[in-house]
Amino acid sequence: MIRLKPKEAPIPRTDFDPTAAPEGEALIADAVSRALESHDAGARTGMRLQITEAGHEVTTLDVPPLAAALIRTLLREMAGGKAVAVVADDAEITTQQAADLLHVSRPFVVGLVDKGDLPARNVGRQRRLMLKDVLVYKRDNEAKRREALRELTALDQELGLR
Repeated sequence: MIRLKPKEAPIPRTDFDPTAAPEGEALIADAVSRALESHDAGARTGMRLQITEAGHEVTTLDVPPLAAALIRTLLREMAGGKAVAVVADDAEITTQQAADLLHVSRPFVVGLVDKGDLPARNVGRQRRLMLKDVLVYKRDNEAKRREALRELTALDQELGLR
C-alpha cells in the first residue's frame, strides 16, 4: 500500500525585490500607458484585451476594473523608470523590507515588534512579518496622522491663525 502525504500549503513567497524594465521596455510601457490613459481604459468598467500571435486565433479577455487599474499603475511606473514588484499580501517579509515599506529604520521596526505593535515570528534569530500586517499598520498610522492634521487645522482656524 502506498500512502500519499496530504498536500501541504505552499509557503508564502518572501522575495519581492523590485525589477526595473530595460530602457526599450520602459518606452513600450510608456506608449501603452499613454494609450490606456487616452481612452480612460479600465477606469471604472475594466478593459477588454486582445491577444494575437502568429498562427493562432485572436483571444479576447475581459479584465476586471481592479486588475485594469493595477495594470495601468504598473505600466506608468515602468514607463517612469521605476522598479516594480507584485507581491501577495500573505508573503512574509524581513524587518528591513518592512522598514523600507514604512519609510523608517530597521531598528524602529524591531522596536514596534518588541512592543507588540507589529506581530512577527522568529525564524532562527531573524524576525519575519506578514506583509498584510505591515500594510494594516501603515494604513492605520496614516489615518492617525491625517486625523491629527485635521485637528491641528481646526485648532489653527479656531485660534484665527489662518
